[in-house]
Amino acid sequence: MISEENAYKRRLAHEGIFVPVYARNCEVRRITKPEADSFLDSFHSIGSTGGRYRYGLFLKRRDKSGFPAGTLVAVATFSSARKWMKGDREIRSCEWIRYASLPDVRAVGGMGKMLQAFIEDVHPDDVMSYADTEWTDGDVYRRLGFKEESRKKMEGRPDCIKFRLKLTEYA
Repeated sequence: MISEENAYKRRLAHEGIFVPVYARNCEVRRITKPEADSFLDSFHSIGSTGGRYRYGLFLKRRDKSGFPAGTLVAVATFSSARKWMKGDREIRSCEWIRYASLPDVRAVGGMGKMLQAFIEDVHPDDVMSYADTEWTDGDVYRRLGFKEESRKKMEGRPDCIKFRLKLTEYA
């Protein structure tokens, strides 16, 4: 689980005190389960969980952030496709399960770049995700084209907002 020091750095980043890393200076690569688990257990507020697809955002070159080339600055995980029928059409829906960056880093454009890599690899009909209102109002999902579907009460936790990005037309 996230250390007190990393939790403190995350709170500072949430308050606008962070090191910006720009996605244009990064590349997205598939990573292994142990790599994703280690990163998420260290830097995500509720740690790692299962996921079929795992992506890392790596610095291509040293930039103003001061991190060396090759630094893993963010991780995203996605589920395998869940299939369901909508009318006479089979829909392949994937969940964006986790996203985390280094605790004192804001990966500007990183979520979009990682989402795009996933979409190009997997070609889902839609992607859904939950935003934890303890950390976000979900605006980043809206900017990526997701639409709010519902709000969910989590026992002992803040509300979560369910978002969906439709990539193909269906009712």
